[in-house]
Amino acid sequence: MTGNGFRRALLLLFGAAMFSCSPRTAGVKADVNAVPAGEIAARVARREAGLASMAGRGSVSFESPERAGSAFFDLSLRKPDSLLMTFEGPFGIGAGFLFLSRQKFVMYSGLDNRVISGIPGPAAIRSVIPMDLTFDQIMDAFTGGFVIPDAVPARYTVDDGKYLLVYAIGGRTHSFWIDPEYDLVVRYEVHAAGGNLVLEMESSQVVTRENLCVPRHVTVNFPDEGRRLSIHYTSLDLNAGDLSFEYTVPAGAHSSSR
Repeated sequence: MTGNGFRRALLLLFGAAMFSCSPRTAGVKADVNAVPAGEIAARVARREAGLASMAGRGSVSFESPERAGSAFFDLSLRKPDSLLMTFEGPFGIGAGFLFLSRQKFVMYSGLDNRVISGIPGPAAIRSVIPMDLTFDQIMDAFTGGFVIPDAVPARYTVDDGKYLLVYAIGGRTHSFWIDPEYDLVVRYEVHAAGGNLVLEMESSQVVTRENLCVPRHVTVNFPDEGRRLSIHYTSLDLNAGDLSFEYTVPAGAHSSSR
């Protein structure tokens, strides 16, 4: 990132969104004796595969020990690799945009007329979204979808009425809670080798439309760092057909690369 001014602008821009649906099969209860772990993972994967794109509007908020901020946004997203968010400040004033793909990111802040662009590696992503999220985790957060590892879980049980699949990966423990009514991961935790919770994602207010299922609200929490990202959709169009990922950087914008 190029200075505190742009970081402050980004934090003021952020504000979140997701949407709601009715259960796929109301009243379903989790039963590990009736459904193998592999079948649960396959159901989640099939549900994820059904969502190819979406357009939405909502708000996003960010909290950290240093500062906090929020903003309204419009979103265009196409899986697996394209996201465009345009931000809106008070009284409908345009505040900037963020374009993100696997090959490129562009972040423009209208507050200080500055644009940052580069390749979306870990350091670059943190410069525009000050949290340790991978590209895929960002896409997961905005779609409410989480990919379950293609592996045998170290633990498979029922917790609080949800299927719980636990995996040991790279010295960390990854836990997924799946709602049996929606085949949706509604909670995801990552614990370090010592047991500390380092990442937590939760989703709620689930909405289904034509066999698609997405949460209206998602939170991403880094307890050790005191950082939290919240996304909430007020409107959403699933598998939207006519999405645009075009953006314009105003002439005279201060430019830097990452």
